[in-house]
This record gives sequence, C-alpha cells and structure tokens, in this order.
Amino acid sequence: MAVQFSVPLAFKDLLRSGGVGQYVVQEVLPVRQLDAQLLAYKAALRSQGPKCVLEHFDSLYSVIYHFRSVEAALKEDLLELLIKANSQHASELPSLLEDLSLASADRNLHLNTLKMNCFLLLHLVEAFEVETYKAALGNVEPSGKGRKAKSKADGFLWENERESVLQTVTHLLQLDIRRLWNMSLIEEEFISMVTGCCYKMMENPSIGALKNKSLWEALSHLLGVAVKRSNDTLSVSVKVIQLLQHFEHLAPLLVHALSLWATEYGMKALVGEIMRKIGQKSCQDLSRESSAVKTLCSFITQLSEKIPAIMMPHISVLLDYLDSEPYMMRNAVLTVMGETVIRVLSGDNLDESEKNTRDSFLDTIQEHIHDVNTYVRSCVLQIYNRIVQEKALPLSRFQSVVTLVVGRLYDKSVKVCKNAIQVLASFLANNPFTCKLSSADLKGPLEKERNKMKELQAKYKGKPPVVVISAEEEWEAMLPELLEALDALEEEDNEEEEEEDVASPQQLCELVLGLLKSTSYKKAICLVKKGISLFPEDPLLSLEDGDGAVTRILERIFTGKDKSSETTNEKQEVGEEAPEASEEQRSELNKQEMLVQYLTDAHHFSVKIEEAIDIISKMMYEAASSVVQEVIEFFVTVSQFGVPQAVIGVRRMLPLVWSKEPGVRDAVVGAYRQLYIGATSESERVKAQNLVRNLLLLMLDSSAGIIQSLEEIVLEFVQKGEIRPSVMQLLWEKFTLKVSCSDVERRAAVMLLGMMARGQPEIVLSNLDTLVTVGLGQDVHKDYPLAREVCNCILKITQGHKSAPGKTSPPLRLPRSHRLFQSVTDAVVGGITQQDMHWLTFKEAVMKLMYEMGEEPEEMSADVLYRCSLQVQQVLNSRGEASELPAHLLTHLLSLAGDVALQLVVHLECTVSAELRRKRVLKEEQEAEKLGKNKKGKCKGDESLQEEDLGLVGASADDAEAELIQRVCDKELLHGQQYLSAFLPLVLRVCKNSVKCSDPALCTAATLALTKFMMIR
Repeated sequence: MAVQFSVPLAFKDLLRSGGVGQYVVQEVLPVRQLDAQLLAYKAALRSQGPKCVLEHFDSLYSVIYHFRSVEAALKEDLLELLIKANSQHASELPSLLEDLSLASADRNLHLNTLKMNCFLLLHLVEAFEVETYKAALGNVEPSGKGRKAKSKADGFLWENERESVLQTVTHLLQLDIRRLWNMSLIEEEFISMVTGCCYKMMENPSIGALKNKSLWEALSHLLGVAVKRSNDTLSVSVKVIQLLQHFEHLAPLLVHALSLWATEYGMKALVGEIMRKIGQKSCQDLSRESSAVKTLCSFITQLSEKIPAIMMPHISVLLDYLDSEPYMMRNAVLTVMGETVIRVLSGDNLDESEKNTRDSFLDTIQEHIHDVNTYVRSCVLQIYNRIVQEKALPLSRFQSVVTLVVGRLYDKSVKVCKNAIQVLASFLANNPFTCKLSSADLKGPLEKERNKMKELQAKYKGKPPVVVISAEEEWEAMLPELLEALDALEEEDNEEEEEEDVASPQQLCELVLGLLKSTSYKKAICLVKKGISLFPEDPLLSLEDGDGAVTRILERIFTGKDKSSETTNEKQEVGEEAPEASEEQRSELNKQEMLVQYLTDAHHFSVKIEEAIDIISKMMYEAASSVVQEVIEFFVTVSQFGVPQAVIGVRRMLPLVWSKEPGVRDAVVGAYRQLYIGATSESERVKAQNLVRNLLLLMLDSSAGIIQSLEEIVLEFVQKGEIRPSVMQLLWEKFTLKVSCSDVERRAAVMLLGMMARGQPEIVLSNLDTLVTVGLGQDVHKDYPLAREVCNCILKITQGHKSAPGKTSPPLRLPRSHRLFQSVTDAVVGGITQQDMHWLTFKEAVMKLMYEMGEEPEEMSADVLYRCSLQVQQVLNSRGEASELPAHLLTHLLSLAGDVALQLVVHLECTVSAELRRKRVLKEEQEAEKLGKNKKGKCKGDESLQEEDLGLVGASADDAEAELIQRVCDKELLHGQQYLSAFLPLVLRVCKNSVKCSDPALCTAATLALTKFMMIR
C-alpha cells in the first residue's frame, strides 16, 4: 500500500501515527549524526533529484527538530539545499502535469515529494523567524551555540534570504499542482501551511520597515497565489483582522497585499469582506483597544489611498462609526470619504449617481466640522485642505465651506485654528476666480454686468412665464360658487333689475363670459335666462328644459364648446404667445448670466477672505509658535493674490522679527524674502521697482516700532547680499528727484538707504556729498522732515562702524570744518525763527549727529546755541522793550538747550567713557608687549598671575573713569561759567509760571528741557 504524506497541524505531530498508510517519522537522529546525514542528502539530491527527500526526510526533519542546538552552518546548508530541491521540482513538474496518462503511483510520488519539500522548507523558515525575533528582543545575534549568524564566508544573513524562499514557493504554487491531488482540489492543510508561514514572517516587527518593500511584494504574491488556489477568502479576512489587532507594524504591508490581491488577482470581494468585519466590530470593544484601533484606522485610510474605487462601495458598512467613539474611527471614515471624493468622484464627467454620492460624502464631512472632538474637527479641516489642493471641491460649495472654515478660526483648539488657516491659504492658492482678489475692485464690474444682464433679460425674455390653466380646470374650480349663486337666486324674490340691451347671441356670450371671469355669477345667470327667452332659436340657448339647463349653457360659453368660429378665432388670437428669442440671443443671455454668477461668487469669496484676514491678523501674537508660523505663511499667500487688506497683516508680522523663537523669526524673514526678493523672470530694473514700491507701501503711516523692525530685516538682506545695487540706485534716483515721486516717498527712500547703510556703510559714505547738497542745502527749510531723515541716514554709518567692546580701532568722526556740520548748523540757526513744528525733530537729529560723528561736538553745540540765542535776541530787540517774545521762539530755544544737555550727558557717559577705555586698553597692550619682550623666561604661573592683576587693574580703572565722568556732570556742566547754566533759570522760570506762560507747546518744551537738565545731576 502506497504511503501518503499528510501535512500535520503541528510540527511534532509527525512523530505520532495518524492513521493507516500515513507517513510517520521513525526516528529523530541525534545532533552528532546530522552533519553526515546532511552530506548524504546533498549527494542524493545531486544524483536522484528532489525525490530523494522520501528517503532522507527523517534526517532533515531532525535538523529542524534540533534547530536551536545545531551549528549555524548546518542550518544554512539545509536552507540552501531545500531551496534547490524545491526549485528543481518546480522545473520538473510542468511536463509531468501536462501528461494526462500519468500513473497514479507517479502522481502520488510527486505529491509526497512536493508536500515533504515544502513542509521542510516552510518549517525551517518559521524556525529562522522565531530565532531572529527572539534575538531581536534580547538584542543578541541569532545564531547556533552562541555564534554569530554571519557564519559563512559569503556573509549569510537571514533577512537577505527571505525573498528567495518566498519566490521559490510562489513559483511552485503558480503551477497547476492541483492535478496531483484527487478531485483536482488542493487540500486545505497544505494551503494553511503556506499561509501560516507567511503570517509568521509578518509577525516580525522588522518586516514593517519601508526598506523591505521587495519582501512585501514577495509575501503579497505568495499569499495571493495561495488564497486564489484555495478560494477561501473568509479565513483570510479573519486572519487579516487578527493581524491588524495584534501587530501595529502590519498596516502598510497588509494594505500593499490587499491592493495587490484586488487588482492583480481579482479578489475585490475580499476587500468588502474585510470592511464588513471591521464594520461589525463593537465600538465598546474598540474603545478598550487603543493600539488596535490606531492600526485599523491606519489600514482603512491607507487602503482608500491605494484602491479608492474598490473601497467606495463598502464605505456604507463603516458609517455607524461616525456617530460613536472612538474618535479615531470617525477620522478614518471621514478620511476615506475625502480620498474617494479626490480620486474617484472629481471631475466633470460624473453621472447623476456619482454626483449624488459625492454630495453625500461632502455633506457628511461638512457636518463633522463642528464635531465635539478637537481631533475630528482638525481632521475634517485637513481633509478639506487636500480636497481644495486637488481641486476636487465643487464650485457651488465654495461659499459654504469657506464660511465654515472662517468660523473655525474662533475654535478654542490651537490645532484646529492652525488647520483652518492652512485651508484658507489653500483656498486662496487654488481659487478658480482670479489672481487678484479685492471685494472693492470686484464690486464695480459685478454691478455693471448685473445691470447688463437685466437689460438682456428684459429684451429677450419679455414677460415672465406664467402657469397656463385650461378653461375646463377653471370651470371646475368656479362651479361650486356658481351653484350657490343659482340656489340663492331661486330663493330671492324676483326683483326687476336693470336690463342690458343684447343685440345678438354672440354679444350675449361675450357679456356672460366677462361676468363669469369677474365672478359676477348672479348677473351671468340672469343674463343667460334672458337670452333663452330672447333667442329661442339659437342652438346654444335652445337646450331642453330642466334644472341643469342654465348650468350647461354657462359651461359651454365659458369653456368655448359650440362657439362660433369668430369667437374661437378671437380666443386664439388672444392666446397667442410672443415669439421666442433666437438661439443666438439665448446663448448671449446665458453667457451673461454665467458671468454674473462668476463675479458674484468671486465677490462673496473675496469678502470672506477679507473677513478671515481681519481675524487671522489678530492671531499674530499667539503663544503657540506653530500657529504664528501658519499665520505668517497665510499672509504670504494673501499678498500674492493682491488682497488690499494683506498689507495690514504683513505689517503686523514685522515686530515678530524680534521673537525669541528661532522658528518664528526665520519664518518672518523667509516671508519677506519670498514676498519682496523672490526669484522672478523680470529685469533687474523691474525687480528693483517692485521691491522699492512694496517697501515704501509698508512704511507708509507705520509706527517707529514697525520701521525699526523693518530695518532689522533689511539689514539681514543687505548682509547676505540679497538686495541688488539696482535697488540702491533707484532709491538714490528718488531722493535726488531724477525719478518723480512724492515728498513722502522721498523721505522713505532716504530711510531705506539708512537701513541699508547699517550693513554697508559705503552706501552713504560714498554719497555723503549728495546727501548734504540735496537734503541739507538752501531749501532745507521747505522740508524739515526730509532733512531729519537725511541726518538719521548719515547716523547709520556709525552703527555700521561700531566696534566691539575692547577693540582698539578709533571711532569714525568727521572734522568740525566738514561741510556736513556747516550745513546742519546753518539750517538749525536759520529755522529757529520759523513757526514749523518739524524743526524741533530736525534739530534733535542734528544734535545727535554732531555728538555721534563730529569732532569737538561741545564747541559745535555751544556755537549753535549761541547763534540761536542771538537770533532770538534780535527778534526781541526788533519788537521793542515792551513787546513780548513770540512763544514759538522761546519754545525752540528751550527745546534746543534741553537736547544739547541730554546729548552732552550721553556723550560723556558713552562716547568719552568708551574712548578712555579704548586708549587705556591700547596702552595696556603696548605695555604688555614691551613687558613680554623683557620677560620671556617667566613661567606660566607668573603669567596667569599677571593676567589676573591686569584684570583687577582694568576694573579699578573703569571705576575711576566712571567717577570722573560723574564728577564732571555734577560739578562742571551746570557751573556758572558753563554755557548751559545760562538757560537753566529761563527753563525754571517757564516751568514755575505755567499759568502766565499759557502756550501748551512752550510748557511742554520747558518741562522736557528741565527733565533733560536733571539727568546731568
């Protein structure tokens, strides 16, 4: 009797007899004999082929039985031999399977060979997998007897062998091996053995890495062939769910496998079966298994990305999760709907059913934008973001979705707000309307086109269509009231009424018809009765007597039955409709209506975006840096679409350049770089014009803080060489009026040049004469704000040249005789008598310029004070002794004295102190250099002591210098012989007599001057 090899449920079941004629392992050989037995099998395989396994099965089984005890090399050799045996068998089988006359004994021989070889190979694979997994858990190399797995010279590594094993078994299953079994049906145990090995391999966490994509492919194909052969999708669906619940790393792999089975192996029903089983899971059970829920959600969403069309019919089984916990399942179902809308239900070629499905999905997504869970609301916004970016949102939904998203800007969750901003930015970037969104600009064209549409409608459509009711229907409606009127006439006394003259039956019919239409039923009845007596021969009126005679006559008159041709023709003429508009006219009207609808949608969209801008601009200084970065990115997008309100947000983000968060600061600088210095195909001149125009617009009506923040950004651009020379050239042209511009633009141009001079002082230094000639020349009194900005621009040179503390390089200073100081001195002295409030800020800038950049600033400021005092004295003398001095003159003089006092203190405490320190450091360095030459042989310990002594000496010197400066301020600056002391009594007098000196500007100037004088002491 032929022996049959039956695939056991467990590996050790072969040691026990399972029945008559079934193969049983006779003996498990000891480890010491396995090397020799494996060599014998190798020789037999070479001579006899894969059938030799029938004789050597027990020895090969013994190697796997003692897997943990045998040498690594022995295991590797066995793996190599089994792969070779199965490959040889796969090459021999095709010719045998095609032989219809194959003997039963031969068929049984090859069937046992197939089962045994596959059994040994697959269980060896499982053993390797278990060993590798345990080694990974213990962080130990998988090996035999403590040796490394890389035992062979070729560097064996199990991870590299998996794919070849899977491909070998796949090749076998792709053959028509079912002919080897009775009834041509592969036994379930054999398929389970193959799939079980695959599932065991999947359980290893390392297989989930993306680098194993080729292994995913091999596993998917082997499982696909096995399931296709068995046609058992039910057990596969159950196993897939189990794997997902227990192994978090398997979601991407199973998605890959399932999409492959559905597309290449035609097992689309398996997708539905798996979705149905997921949909049947209890929400309570899922709530207790957070990790399993996470994996299931990942599986569902990734599957919808891979095969959305196949997934779409099965979404309905998941809908129950939308109304229950956990929230992750809601997110997953909504994401599946979104992916389906994007990949399947988008475009203009959808039929009515597909449009309804799309609208249903979008309605469901829209409902959950107000979900109670923060993460669901955030997920919905992310879905909308993708839909908008892929241009899959119907235009008819733009208005409602934008309105909802704007509402989410008020959400208490930072994550939701952040996603809402992203969605609005995507709406802007992918809007179907226009590249320039301004409600003000769109309002005019909209009204114009709307009026044009009304004119066309009046011209082509005529009267609006009305519902036509037939005469019979109208008669049925009035019949009850008519019968009531008839009954009422019979009960009333026959009073004689005023009778109308009726000349003919036709005239009678017309009168009756008019009375019926005006609901004068009693008069119509009386007139018909009169007609019966007047025209008894008329066919319409000569009806048989009876109760219903009058009613029948009235019906015939009203409905037109039995009327004369003349009456009928008249009715037809009355009922004729106006001629319809031509096809060309209808087309023109339709185009106009579409244009108006387009402009209306664009206007509504721009209004909502402007509303969002107002809300988002207030979120600029949120605590969450991620939200701030999204706000910045949003305003970059808004600016690119020409929304006028965008400049508000762009200006508000400027102070964020001082943020301590590196991400926020980098985002601000990057935003302005993208807005103003982004790479374009325009010429250098056009780029320069655009940059200057944008910067000038940004500076318009901005506060000092905004200007200072902009200066920091411009400085960074200049230092990195991102502002081209053409920009500076254009600014100089605006300043010198070579290019026409307003006074405000001219001042802003000078301010920008000053900002750039901080990074490149040569910009101003090389054009200093131009600044003095144009900005501080004879016409300086016409534009003191410009002169002030010129002084501030020149002052930026000192900031660019400032040396670090301890440096010995001298500061940049210009001689007193320089043309610059002559010009500003004359401008201050010449303007003190003018009633121009801008002179005050100008002279303040001049005083600062003198002390920052001039040599002998005390003499220069004293000279200015002296000359201004003479100017005031001359005015006073010219008015006579009894006259009063104009308030503005005294205001200017006291303000000038206060500025001089303040700048003098700053000069002493900052500039003079720094200069004393510089000279001392320079002297110490020179002395140390000389000392070093004389004492080269001193030890290192002495040198360190010397350095400490020098540090102490430097600290005491700093204290001495500070005391010296303080003594000068306290005892010398306001001494009776100093020029400032002459102004102090005047300042005190004005401050003490504020009632007498009632001019507000004078009182303010005196108070400020007194405050500055008080800083001296």
